[in-house]
Amino acid sequence: MTDQLSGPSRDTRQGGDLTHTGRRITLDLSVCSNRLGPPQSAVQALVDFATHRHRELGPPPYGAHQTYLAAYAAHLAVEEPHLLCGRGVTEFLLLLARHLHGEDVALITPEYTETMRRFGFATFYPPTERHDSPAHRLERLHQAMARHRYVVLSNPNNPLGLYTHSADLLEAVHRYPQCTLVVDEEYTEFQGPGLSLAGADADNLVVLASTGKTYGITGTRAGIMWTRNAALHRAIQLHLPAWPLSLLDITVATAALDDQAWARSTLPRIRRDAQQLEQLLRERFGSAVVPSGIHYRFVHLREPETAAEHLEEHGIAVRTFDGAVRGRIAGIRVMAPASADEFDLLREALLRVPAQSRRRTGAGVPYRGKSVIEPAPVH
Repeated sequence: MTDQLSGPSRDTRQGGDLTHTGRRITLDLSVCSNRLGPPQSAVQALVDFATHRHRELGPPPYGAHQTYLAAYAAHLAVEEPHLLCGRGVTEFLLLLARHLHGEDVALITPEYTETMRRFGFATFYPPTERHDSPAHRLERLHQAMARHRYVVLSNPNNPLGLYTHSADLLEAVHRYPQCTLVVDEEYTEFQGPGLSLAGADADNLVVLASTGKTYGITGTRAGIMWTRNAALHRAIQLHLPAWPLSLLDITVATAALDDQAWARSTLPRIRRDAQQLEQLLRERFGSAVVPSGIHYRFVHLREPETAAEHLEEHGIAVRTFDGAVRGRIAGIRVMAPASADEFDLLREALLRVPAQSRRRTGAGVPYRGKSVIEPAPVH
């Protein structure tokens, strides 16, 4: 709900949206973009463009997106004709939701806010155990793929950070050929190299990815959809504009993709920082912290607003989630600090945050509500 004076609540704000906090934030741990980016090579590409190629901004960028597609095809080691590019994963989620509206779609939850909003018509498969796990997510995936024509999930999951092995997902894709699996791989490279399902020998698979989060350039809007399903590829392509990316997005994102040395050195560091973050959070919240292998951690809390409010008083922003909203689970998501000073600031703030137990969630059946923003029904 939005108040005209105070703006949207923490729960409805996206990560990184600090426009209505009312406090001075010195450490933003609410957004999931790589805080060690962008690569200097990407910054230099933008400088060089402004210096030497600025006149190219005049005409439309005819064919320029092919540069980005070629770079991403090389990055994933896939055939370029199986790729489409657009304004990040979000645009493809929007287009897929429009195309599949009225189809038999399932969504493995909890899930990325925008995905749940766009696929509010889908059957949601929430955890039926007290807390989620990779094994429980895989169990629900098999249930959903056996019953529905399309299934959507993120891997690693947003917001919990849980990762399902690529081999397990591919086995499910082959087991249920009548169902198409749509996988949002926005955070896969934080988990480790070479884990993408793109290029797999399967026609009932769609992979979404972007350069935004991995390379710390979410301000650019550039991403891809990969699929060997020719009909679905064509249907989404027809809804893309003639110039799917701006020339500046192409310049920055392609330079980032080409800088594999930066990715090889930076991503392991951010994983180490996140392990340190997990240890720090466990000192205050114990087993409420969800173990993960990527760059953020989720903490199950009954009153996430209380913790977020306290941290904001110390100049730290985190992402909050209200478990009363369909498809969500109550808690906070915290991005890894990037320096010793940032860790010290967070450690000092956490010392005074009241410890909270995890929200108890009862088992239930998939809820067929109309909108993700509706409260979950009371059983």
